[in-house]
Amino acid sequence: MLLPDIRWWNELALELLEQSLSQRITTVQDVHRQLTDIGALPGWQGAAADAARRGFTVTTDSLVDEAAVLGAVRELTTQTRAAVKHLKQTLETIDRTAEANGLEVWDAGHVTIADRPGAPDPASVEAIRLELIDAARAVMRQADDIVDDAADVLNRAADGTIDDKGATDVTAAAAAGASQGGLTVLAPPENATPQQYKEYWDALGERQRDEVIEQHPEWIGNRDGIPSSARHEANVNLIDDERTRLTRQQTELRDRLADNEYGPLDLDPNSPDPNSADKAELARVEAKLKDLDTIESILKDHPLNPNDPDKGARLLMLDMRSGENGMAAIAVGDPDNADHISVTAPGVSTTVESMSGMTKEAKALQEEAEQQLDRVGRGGEKVSTIAWLGYEPPPDLASAAGTGRAEDGAPKLASFYEGLDAASNKTDPHITALGHSYGSYTTALALQQLGPDGPVDDAVFYGSPGVNADDEPDLGLAQGHGYVMRAPDDPIAWADGFGVFGPDPVTTGLEQISTREATTSDGVHREDANGHSEYPRPSGNGELRTATYNMAVILAGLPDQVVR
Repeated sequence: MLLPDIRWWNELALELLEQSLSQRITTVQDVHRQLTDIGALPGWQGAAADAARRGFTVTTDSLVDEAAVLGAVRELTTQTRAAVKHLKQTLETIDRTAEANGLEVWDAGHVTIADRPGAPDPASVEAIRLELIDAARAVMRQADDIVDDAADVLNRAADGTIDDKGATDVTAAAAAGASQGGLTVLAPPENATPQQYKEYWDALGERQRDEVIEQHPEWIGNRDGIPSSARHEANVNLIDDERTRLTRQQTELRDRLADNEYGPLDLDPNSPDPNSADKAELARVEAKLKDLDTIESILKDHPLNPNDPDKGARLLMLDMRSGENGMAAIAVGDPDNADHISVTAPGVSTTVESMSGMTKEAKALQEEAEQQLDRVGRGGEKVSTIAWLGYEPPPDLASAAGTGRAEDGAPKLASFYEGLDAASNKTDPHITALGHSYGSYTTALALQQLGPDGPVDDAVFYGSPGVNADDEPDLGLAQGHGYVMRAPDDPIAWADGFGVFGPDPVTTGLEQISTREATTSDGVHREDANGHSEYPRPSGNGELRTATYNMAVILAGLPDQVVR
C-alpha cells in the first residue's frame, strides 16, 4: 500500500461494519433460539414429526455455521480498525515531523527537502530524513500485512473453511470463529538497523506488541532499537523456555554418557576420550543453566517497581544460543527515559556469573551520578547504567591477542549504542561508554566503527591494555571527551609494553584522570584503587573510590568535577 491509501483508510466504515456484524450475530442468536424452541415440536410424534425436527436441525446447524463466519469477520474488523487507527496516528506523526523540519513525505515513502522558501540545509536534516524514510516504510510494510491477513480471512469465510469447532449454539460458534479471524503479527525485518527495528515496533499496535512479547519473545529480546521495557518482558519470558531447552540437552547428554567406558563424567575433556566432545558440551550446557539462575537472582535482587521505573533491573539481552558461553545485558533504571546512560563492557574471564557484581556496581554508579546531579541543582535528570556482556571475552589477557574476540564483539556493542539512541524518548541522550581491561579495547573498536556521527558522547577506559588510538578523534569522540584511568600497581601495564592493542593509553593525548586517594568536591574522602579490579568497587568506608566517582561525574555530564 502507498501512504495515501493509509491516510484515506476509513475507520468509520470499519466501525459501522463491526456494529452491523454484531447486530447480525445477535439476530442469528435470536433466530437460533426460537427455531430450537419451535423445533422441539412438543406433543407431535411420528415420522412426520421426526422429519420436521430434522429440517429444523439442518436450519439451526446452518445458523451455527453462519455465526462462526460472522464471528471471524467481526474479529477481523475489530482488529483491523484498531490497527488502522494506530497506523494512521503513526503516519500523522511522521507527517508532522516532516513538516516541522522542512521535509516532504512522498506517496511511496521517500522523503525529500520540501520545495518551498526557507528550505533547511540538507546536512542539518539528513538524519531526520533517513529516520522518516524508515518510519514510512515500516508503516507501509505493516499496512500490506494487514491487507494480506484480511484477504486470507475473507477468502476462508467465502469458501466455507471457517470451523465452528463443534459448537452447538451461536455464541460458542461466534467465539470459535473469532479465534480464526484475527490479524497475524508481522515479524521484524531481518538484518535491519536499530532505527529500523525501532520503526517496526512503533508501527505495531498494542495488541500486536503484546502478542509478540507473549508468543514470539525471541523476535525482539536481543533487537537493538526495541524499547527496553519490551525487551525486558520478552527476555524474562524466554528464561523458562531456555531452561527447558537446556535441561533437555543436559538429560540427553547425560544419558549418552551414562555407560561411558572411558570413565566418569568429570574426566578431563582434553583426554583422548571419544566422548570428550559430549562432555565438553555438557559442561557448557550446565554452565548456561547456572547462568539462568544467576540472571533470575539478579532480577529478584533488583526488582522493577512500576511506580518508580528509574530503579530496578531490566534484562536487555539474553543469548544462550549463539556462543559457547551465555551472554546478557542488564540495565539499572530506564534507559529509554534517561538523560544520561552508561554502558560498561567488561574484560577477560567475565561470564554471566560475573554480572551479579557488575549489576551492583552499576546501581552504585547510578546512585552516585544522581547524587552529583542533585548537588549541582540538576536533580530532575535521570540516569541509567548498563552492564553489557554481549560478546565472549577471552579467558585471560595472555591469550587475548589474536583471538578476534574484540573484533567480533565491537560491531555488537556499536549496534547496542545505536539501539539505545534509537529507542530513547529523549532527543539526544548523553551516552557514556565505559570499558574495563580487554573490554576497553572492544569499546574503542566499537567507537571507531561508529565514527564521529555515533551516539556516544564520552568514553572512560580503565585498566586498559590499549585502545588502538592516540587521541579522541581516533575514536570518533570530540576533543576532551575520552578519559583514561590506571591504578599505579595495575599489572595490565605489562601488556602495554607490547603495543598489541595500540599505544599505552597513559601515554596518549586522551584525558588522564586519577585513581588515587582524594577528597572530592562534594567533601567526601575517597580511597584509591589498587590492582586491576578495584576501580568500580566500593571502598572499606562504604564510599565509592575516586575512580568510580570520576566515572559517575563524567556519566552525569559534569566533567569539571573530575579528579585529574
